[in-house]
Amino acid sequence: MLPPPCPNCVTHSSHPHSRYTRKVQDLPISGQPVQLLTLTRKWFCENVTCPVKVFTERYEGLSQSGRRTQRTEMILEKIAFSTSCLAAEKVAKAAHIPISHDTLLTLIHRKNISSEVSPFYRT
Repeated sequence: MLPPPCPNCVTHSSHPHSRYTRKVQDLPISGQPVQLLTLTRKWFCENVTCPVKVFTERYEGLSQSGRRTQRTEMILEKIAFSTSCLAAEKVAKAAHIPISHDTLLTLIHRKNISSEVSPFYRT
């Protein structure tokens, strides 16, 4: 198995730094919330010119924050954009996807929307 590449310089590393467990939220199964437990490793970047010294391996299908799967984020974005964040929080909790309205608001603001079609004022 090939060691993971640095996300900045794409140099493959063979020098591990550490490892830790991460809980990842996925879509519910049979009305039960699902959390995936992953063992994530950190690596030293071996390229001396790279500004990144330590990086975390990336997983396909996880969002950028690494807390939810991409399919869970897509569902939450659809719910958040279709109604207010307070109502979206209630809908998500009824669908057994625990999330706060503040996190849904963060999802909305993180989405890159052109200013011509966005109903949200950005500074």
